Amino acid sequence: MSREEYIEELEERIIRLIAERDAAIAERDEAITRTVRLENENLELRRKLAFYEGPHTPPSHETLKKKETKDRGEKRKRGAPIGHKGATRKIPEPENTVSVKSDKCANCGKDPGKPIATEEKVTEELVSPPTIKATRFILYKYKCQHCGHKYTAKHKDCPQKGDFGVNLLTYVTMLKYHLRGPYRRVQEFMLHQNNFEISLKGLMDIILRVGEVCKNEYLRIIDRVRTADWVHLDETEMKENGEKRWFWIVRSNKNDVLVLVRKSRGAMVVKEILGEAFEGPAVVDGWPAYSFIKIVQRCWSHLIREVDEFKDVSENGKRLSEEIHSRYTMLKSFLEKDPPMETRKRQKEVFDREMEDVVERYDKHRELQKPLTYIRGGLGNWHTCLLYPGMEPTNNLGEQALREHVIMRKIIGCFRSENGSQNYQYISSLLASWKLQGKNMFVELEKLLRRDLCLA
Repeated sequence: MSREEYIEELEERIIRLIAERDAAIAERDEAITRTVRLENENLELRRKLAFYEGPHTPPSHETLKKKETKDRGEKRKRGAPIGHKGATRKIPEPENTVSVKSDKCANCGKDPGKPIATEEKVTEELVSPPTIKATRFILYKYKCQHCGHKYTAKHKDCPQKGDFGVNLLTYVTMLKYHLRGPYRRVQEFMLHQNNFEISLKGLMDIILRVGEVCKNEYLRIIDRVRTADWVHLDETEMKENGEKRWFWIVRSNKNDVLVLVRKSRGAMVVKEILGEAFEGPAVVDGWPAYSFIKIVQRCWSHLIREVDEFKDVSENGKRLSEEIHSRYTMLKSFLEKDPPMETRKRQKEVFDREMEDVVERYDKHRELQKPLTYIRGGLGNWHTCLLYPGMEPTNNLGEQALREHVIMRKIIGCFRSENGSQNYQYISSLLASWKLQGKNMFVELEKLLRRDLCLA
């Protein structure tokens, strides 16, 4: 190969290498751009996910976390949990019997003769839908010949105020509250199902009348809540005519439920609910509005979610999360034994000292200051449940009582008036209390309406 040919080959190789370098640089720049874009998208998605899966999100809203079985990490098929007794429905005892005979053969159409055997089948069926009927009551007036007292005779089915009977008032209320039907849907349902025509204003007036009756019982719930062995408290946002309001829930250990709608999320509402002299105990999260209550049980569910947010931040965060989970397991195991009170008191002192030790050991790690501040703020209040047999270490019961109203919020959007929100408190508090206490809501509401509207 001549010198000129060798130089020409080197020049071609250099040109080819430069082209490959430029292509590699372009590919690298494109990869960098794509990486930056993906990182930004990741940050944005994490920010949105935090709204649904943050440390203050209740477990019922954590829709994206998958549960795994202990066997090889495989996802378990849908179905009843292990040990479930089953839900096969028992065949009821028939109230009447219908004999089904045939006088024509299904094949040739002639007389088939006598039956050769029988087959039994029990079915359950709805009776015809109830119809609305009008009843005229002739109410006699009296003047007692002995004392001169004047009065009008009363009947258990005749309200002294309004034109609708107790059963109809109960029916509309349960369609609205128990089945969560918007007024227009209730109106359509009653028109097609019961042949009953009524305006939206008429339905609203029915609910307002029922609310007036429920108010007195609502005030009695307030008295019972204030004297309960302990209460659970929680709150969530709501709107009234576009303005921010707050749903407040109080649930007693006797399953009395109090619903309030207020403009504030502050301590003044808690004092209004429980009274200035209330000292506790109460099961709460870490919201500052509860800080004036002297005896509280801080919610371990909130604590676990708080520390779990930092388990991927560092190895120390992972160890802190594991330790809090372990301490919660020990607390539940101790409670399951139902030890005597003296043992409970001694164990609370031990658990409290160990919790202080957790804060002290991890305090040097700057990346864990947020969860440690949360733990430190509840020191002395993480094991209060040990002193009150039956009390749970979480506020899950309060969150469960609040869940029904979160669903209603999604359906109705917001309250349209102050009267509507105040009325909602009275009715929903009674229905929730009766349900948790194992009572028939229909029967209890009917008894209340009949007592106050007809016989009072």
